Amino acid sequence: MDIGQLIGAIQIPRLELFLPELIVLVTAFVLFTLDLILSSPLKRVVLPSLSAIGYILALMSVGVTLQYEGDTFYGTFTNDSLGVLAKVFELTIAITVLAFSHRYFQSKRSFYGEFYYMLAFTLLGAMILVSSYNLIIIYVSLELVSIGFYMLTALLRGSFVSKEGAFKYLILGGLSIALASYGAVFMYVYSGSIDLRDILRYSGEDYHYLILGLVLFLIGFAIKIGAVPFHFWLPDAYQGAPTPVTAFMASVGKLAFFIPVVRIMPLIQEKFSLAWMLTVGVIAAVTMLYGNFVALVQKDIKRLLAYSSIAHSGYILAAVAVTREIGLKAVIYFLVVYAVMATGSFFVVAVLERNEDWNNEIREFSGLRFSLPYLAFAFLVYMFALLGVPPTVGFVGKTLVFMALSFDKLWWLAFVMILSTAISTGYYVRLVVLMYMKDREKEVAIRDRSYAELASLVLLTLLTVVLAVVPGVVWQLLSPAAETLFAR
Repeated sequence: MDIGQLIGAIQIPRLELFLPELIVLVTAFVLFTLDLILSSPLKRVVLPSLSAIGYILALMSVGVTLQYEGDTFYGTFTNDSLGVLAKVFELTIAITVLAFSHRYFQSKRSFYGEFYYMLAFTLLGAMILVSSYNLIIIYVSLELVSIGFYMLTALLRGSFVSKEGAFKYLILGGLSIALASYGAVFMYVYSGSIDLRDILRYSGEDYHYLILGLVLFLIGFAIKIGAVPFHFWLPDAYQGAPTPVTAFMASVGKLAFFIPVVRIMPLIQEKFSLAWMLTVGVIAAVTMLYGNFVALVQKDIKRLLAYSSIAHSGYILAAVAVTREIGLKAVIYFLVVYAVMATGSFFVVAVLERNEDWNNEIREFSGLRFSLPYLAFAFLVYMFALLGVPPTVGFVGKTLVFMALSFDKLWWLAFVMILSTAISTGYYVRLVVLMYMKDREKEVAIRDRSYAELASLVLLTLLTVVLAVVPGVVWQLLSPAAETLFAR
């Protein structure tokens, strides 16, 4: 090929498809540079403000990309309605994390300038991860998200619990990426392609490499989402991380790690329908039961919410096992609404941790309605949503999963789901009883209340109810996403 042909083969990237990621990338590098050159008093003002401006601009630009669907960067980046929906909630949650992190780190008598650019780079990785079928891009973005989470988990420098959680996450996270990478190699050997769409459409005679590759690839992501028996890192990491970071991991992390599985669901089910249904169904059942049973005996609120997160991974996996389009819609809806519920519940804990004598023990929630009625009410809404009580998004999400299971006649899995929800009543209702039917354990007060925190809590609480009362808001975005994926 001569120079002319080479130049002619070069395609100009469609940057309008990559605009939100580009804004977050620029924001991350600017934050990194300013953290090196600014004095500490200036950092406390400039870094959070600049982060918020960058994320808001990126969120606004998502609306622009919605009208330009397609691939760019030689097919390695895909902009579609699924990616847009995920990025809207990822950016919204990142903005609310900023609202809580400033006061939280002040209460810990510390300021971490690196928190802001690490959060931006992690968010960038999550945004790219939900928008690609390319194995190399998935690997790079998975590494970017994972490394960001490792460092953010260990951010509390004086805390042994934080270091222990980060170390466990690092070991098992490294194993997950290694397994996913080996899986990618075997899939490439099978098809000669690094695009998941081409790999799963390829009709080779020998499926052994494809099956081995898919198994390793999916185990890698199962570790990331905390599915049993690959969940061991999750409770320690959630407990040890700064609580705003825990909220980010539980919401944006789950969205980012589940979406690649969502993208290949229709393609895998086309080839291995029965095996997929049984394997994923069994993992979902074990994950639901284990997460809820262990949550019953927890005394630390962050560990309780961590095991609740494991159980919710099981609910989502139950919908993943369904081989019809309704299953895909249920997965997407549940992912989005769980991000809202989990973020809100961890933010309440982050506010309470600003009390010097608060130890995150469940008994400390006794009589919370007397000290902080608005905070107790918000936590009540999130607990009911996680349990699945109407009219909250958790009820709609679980109803959709149950409907999806009925379409494939997976009655045994539906029964396990109902049983798991009944078990979870024990610890969700216990928290509500402590807050509203018990005398106060201690006097709890919040100093230096922030309007940004209050606005974020109000937003998340309203979303928890409004998205259930008017589910069409999310449904109009997720329906085209699911239909497009099945059409492909």
